[in-house]
Amino acid sequence: MGRQVTFFAAPDDIAQLQHRIGDIEPMCILHDRSPTAKPRVLPTLDVAEDGQSLLFYFLVREIDLAQVVTRHVPAQGYWTVDVLRSPVVEFDGCFFDGTVLRRGRVYYVEGFYGENDEWIEKPEGFRSWAKRVLKATKKCLKRRGSDYIGAAAAEWLAQGDGKLVT
Repeated sequence: MGRQVTFFAAPDDIAQLQHRIGDIEPMCILHDRSPTAKPRVLPTLDVAEDGQSLLFYFLVREIDLAQVVTRHVPAQGYWTVDVLRSPVVEFDGCFFDGTVLRRGRVYYVEGFYGENDEWIEKPEGFRSWAKRVLKATKKCLKRRGSDYIGAAAAEWLAQGDGKLVT
């Protein structure tokens, strides 16, 4: 079963959210793609490559980093994190260009079906941490319908400069 929180967050909100989540327990931020089977660790949730902001990350407790499973995508020539089998929280950032702010989400799965169709729960330590990540996200942002919104994003929206896109 998966759990998620969807949100609208401007860059300042994302920085605040990263800080709040990082206070829970030491964690690493992973890029969604890597040139090798080893996950690619990033310093922040605000990374740009080739002039483009990255939007797709994985969060993992430092103590779980060695448990991250990757899978090869031969047609594309990279490795990606296997979210089902890894103790990771998926963090999809919000595209923001000053005119449009797209919805992001924080998501994790509690387990998966193994080779013999048996349910395999992820470790309790991971599940507990992942629940705290979602709780911290909700506390850092304000509820707006079924989503949450950051203070900077709400201020930007109130100025009438753009629109939210789901």
